[in-house]
Amino acid sequence: MFEQSNKLYDKLPGLLKSTFSGLDVMFDPEWKRIGVNLSGGADSCLLTYLLCKIIKDNKLETKVDVITYQRCWETRPWQGYVSEEVFNQLYFLFPDIIENRHTTFIPPELEHGVIGPIVDGRSGDQIIVGSFNKFAAWNYKLDAVFNATSKNPDDSRDDRMQNRDKDAEDGKTLDLWFKHPKLNVVFAHPFRFVKKDWIVAQYHLQNILFLYNTTRSCEGDINQHDIVKQACDSFINYEYGMEIPECGQCWWCEERAWADNRVPGMIKEINEL
Repeated sequence: MFEQSNKLYDKLPGLLKSTFSGLDVMFDPEWKRIGVNLSGGADSCLLTYLLCKIIKDNKLETKVDVITYQRCWETRPWQGYVSEEVFNQLYFLFPDIIENRHTTFIPPELEHGVIGPIVDGRSGDQIIVGSFNKFAAWNYKLDAVFNATSKNPDDSRDDRMQNRDKDAEDGKTLDLWFKHPKLNVVFAHPFRFVKKDWIVAQYHLQNILFLYNTTRSCEGDINQHDIVKQACDSFINYEYGMEIPECGQCWWCEERAWADNRVPGMIKEINEL
């Protein structure tokens, strides 16, 4: 299933390899502390879980710091609550491994949905994430930073992030694993060539559906979606923990629905490996 992407790790000897349903995830057992981008969505939640599982199963001493980007505070003020709830669930599972939660901010004006790609196919928010990850690695003395960006489904909508279209056949090791020469820090993207149907299937196979149900992918907001506005018409009126319905219209809702529908078939495919 992931033969092509797994081969990209062949030039990285001396690492601990853990395989989940055909996907290799590489880890250096000498790492003392790593960072993980945790947004509150399904992709980053699963990656954090799998990394903690690797540490626990192999009795490593590595600690995990979570890096969360506060986004769209005016139009989706509940995102901060969702990301914190996901963090709390993961911390409950791995209290001896997960330690710190670092939060930072992305200006709404620089989001992909507002201005689209601006530099080399990347949007403002993607640039900020990449830049802050380097700062966090240096400032918090991290040995590696993991990001859970995944691959687009086939035949995606035009408003997708097109830099997520790349196939493993066209990939390079740098797409998955890059060691910064000055910082001596690894930046890893193990889900780069993984689609969301595989990701959602892992919640079933790992028996952690309660985690999946804590996550939220919807990017519907107060200004664009009536069902959201009816629940909360202004960030001023948002109360922490308020239940906000999903819009069912945004790209991220569509991707999640696509993945949910494909889970039975994906699990069957995995079991036949």
